[in-house]
Amino acid sequence: MAAELDFVLEMSESPGGYSIEVSSPCGEDRVVTAIDAHELLFRLPSLQAAVLGSAVRSRGVGTELEAPARQVGGILFDAVFQSSIKALYLASRQRAQERGQRLRMVLRVRSPELAALPWELLHHAKLGGYLCLHHPIIRHVEILEPVSPLGVKPPLRILGMVSLPGSLGTLDAEAERESLTTALTPLIDEGMVRLDWVQGQTKQHLFAALFHGCHIFHFIGHGRFDEVRRQGMIVFADEQGREDPLHAEALGSLISVAEPAPRLVVLNSCETGTSHAQDLFSSTAAELEHTVPAVVAMQFAVTDKAAVLFSRAFYQALAANRPVDEGVRAARIALRADKDDSLECFTPVLYQRSGDARLFDLTSPRPSTPPGTVVDEINQIQRESDQGTDSEPPASPSTPLPPRKATSPSRTSSPGFTPRSEIDTERWVVSLAIHPQGRLLATGARKLVRIWDVITGQVTWERRLGGWSTMVNAVAFSPDGEKLAAGSTDNLVRIWEMTTGSLVAELAHGHFVDATDFDGSGRYLATGAADATACVWDLSTGSRILSLRHARAVKDVKFSPDGRLLLTASADGNAYVWDTDTGWQKAQIPHRDFVLGVAFSPDGQKIATCSEDRTAQIRESESWAPLFHIEQRKGLRAVAFSSDGTMIATGSEDGTVCVWRADTGSSLFSVKHSRSVNTLAFYPDSRFLASAGEDKVVRSTRLPEVAPQPVGQES
Repeated sequence: MAAELDFVLEMSESPGGYSIEVSSPCGEDRVVTAIDAHELLFRLPSLQAAVLGSAVRSRGVGTELEAPARQVGGILFDAVFQSSIKALYLASRQRAQERGQRLRMVLRVRSPELAALPWELLHHAKLGGYLCLHHPIIRHVEILEPVSPLGVKPPLRILGMVSLPGSLGTLDAEAERESLTTALTPLIDEGMVRLDWVQGQTKQHLFAALFHGCHIFHFIGHGRFDEVRRQGMIVFADEQGREDPLHAEALGSLISVAEPAPRLVVLNSCETGTSHAQDLFSSTAAELEHTVPAVVAMQFAVTDKAAVLFSRAFYQALAANRPVDEGVRAARIALRADKDDSLECFTPVLYQRSGDARLFDLTSPRPSTPPGTVVDEINQIQRESDQGTDSEPPASPSTPLPPRKATSPSRTSSPGFTPRSEIDTERWVVSLAIHPQGRLLATGARKLVRIWDVITGQVTWERRLGGWSTMVNAVAFSPDGEKLAAGSTDNLVRIWEMTTGSLVAELAHGHFVDATDFDGSGRYLATGAADATACVWDLSTGSRILSLRHARAVKDVKFSPDGRLLLTASADGNAYVWDTDTGWQKAQIPHRDFVLGVAFSPDGQKIATCSEDRTAQIRESESWAPLFHIEQRKGLRAVAFSSDGTMIATGSEDGTVCVWRADTGSSLFSVKHSRSVNTLAFYPDSRFLASAGEDKVVRSTRLPEVAPQPVGQES
């Protein structure tokens, strides 16, 4: 379903209560409301008892048990849907009906205590009762790796597993297995779906099965919430049939070995959707969002019968090519229809970080694209030749790129002003760039590209992009400061003229754009995207003149100072150096995890690469031999050289920015953010460093002067 039919509620802590921001088909609004989250959390144990009781009691008693659920749902509705927000909701619902589509409700809950509440119970008697039976409700998890729909060439591969330690209560797992098979039989017979089962109950059995890959992992068993570690877990059996629990973080790592990787995990297990009021990612489902795009889980204990009915209806909906959110809604209705005073229809929760819940397209299978390998690829040469197009042909290994202006390692010095120490952007900062004159900086965030005056901390320029899930992953100023390029998750690179503010170009990739960089002349722009390509564009013609194929997403790109080389970072665990005249690969720098940032030194004699493996490697650019490496406690997201070449800065997931000597790798100092650092950049005069991330603050830190290394001292 299109994003314009999403009713998005963003909830976060605010002075005086909680801030509720709404983005809807009929407008936006913001209110501050008072929610007694702790009192509602206190009710959860009795609410869970009511849910289980309603599944087995007589109808008269069941109706009585439903009263606490309606009361909690009404309190949540009244707190959020105040006059203006309620009006937007009604108008949006009407617009969706006029279009013959369904309004989705997307919850972006940034407060841990609010995330622990059962929002699936939202209720208003005069608006049809429980909202989740009318609209898909998605708990959208704020992670910087959004995903797009995956068109799967049949068969869609589902991997099921049953794990029932003998010490725990038995489940009717065979009935659920049979229901799963029955629901999928038509698609299995057509060759559209393949259903396999893990041959065993242990973690080792699952590990072995995952090496064959799957698109959906469906787990039948027991789940728990560990109050001590504040993290959800599922319980496997060991070789002796005893309990062998695995916490959510480790489960995510285990699932990540699958290739192809799962796009959906279904945990038909108790309490896998339960979270702690002090940690947004404490539930098993939320933690797994770091690994998979969508997770269906259970926020309460669930009866055998409900588990079987849910699975059957959910997969029947997927088999009918419904999106995952509609599948969950359909399964809720199936549970409600089976026993209309049962509360178990509110037990399932859907966590998702994709804007589109249609993860699969099974009705219109299309030819698959062979997996890309890291080779040189000149874009569309043969295709354009075969089609006889009149456009200018792209470059090939025998046709060098047009001459470009080489740049000096030194850059324009900024005046001796002092930037503001902190700028509160009120949004996660995903990308950042400093203007060549140093007085301005650009930030990319969800839906917004902004330029800030670094002295006053005020916004001087702003552009808003469409779609509530659109993230601006990359921003870059041209060397003369007259253009700004921004890459985003709507698959576009936009380029604006700064003097007029007008949009002068749009360049398209096949997937989210994660990186942009101008060469020293400003004529060429490099881009990297999740379509596994890095491209070079000639901005004078708007044509793509070079396309470099990678095995996985390209996370960063940087030109060498003279523009003859392009350094790329890939999610395949390597950085690559490419000759921009020929498209040939000149070097490969291996890491042990995603490579997220790369940089050239201003004189072009060194490169730096940083990775989720917690290290940054520094190499010289003649033989690409390693000079030294630096390491932090958690994964590194960003790396940069200072403009004078004396320092290197790295930004980490643990919120730490470290500055190192560029000649020896020795530590100079560190700066601490309260949350993950996503991006950083040195000011042109190398006197300050800007860093930003999930704490929503751009911090400008004064740097020390670095004395030259004494002659003869070993690095």
